Amino acid sequence: MKKGFTLIELLAILTLLGVIVLVSVPSIISTNKTSQDNNYKQYIANIQNATEIYIETHADKYETLKKNNGTKETITTKTLISGGYIQSSLKNPKTNKTINEEAGSVTVTNQNGTLIYEYNAS
Repeated sequence: MKKGFTLIELLAILTLLGVIVLVSVPSIISTNKTSQDNNYKQYIANIQNATEIYIETHADKYETLKKNNGTKETITTKTLISGGYIQSSLKNPKTNKTINEEAGSVTVTNQNGTLIYEYNAS
């Protein structure tokens, strides 16, 4: 008696493996995309938090911004890096560029007494 698999058994196994791949690959791709989006949101939040700390540290310089509705100020990421508020090695997860290479800025707007921070990548 010969030992081994028949052609039908091998085809059945290959078919099952194919179905498993078809079901799992879209899920893995979706999870990867979600992870990348979450990393980017965290990247932006880090820059905005650093800007908030920078403004609080230099409160006398930004007194007008904090008191007057509708006023705007732009703070460059180079200013945040030179002040030690963010590291120059911080990388954008979407572009894989360091924050130095992007040379972006944060626009801070006073909207009804609340400071709104918006990151602008160059």
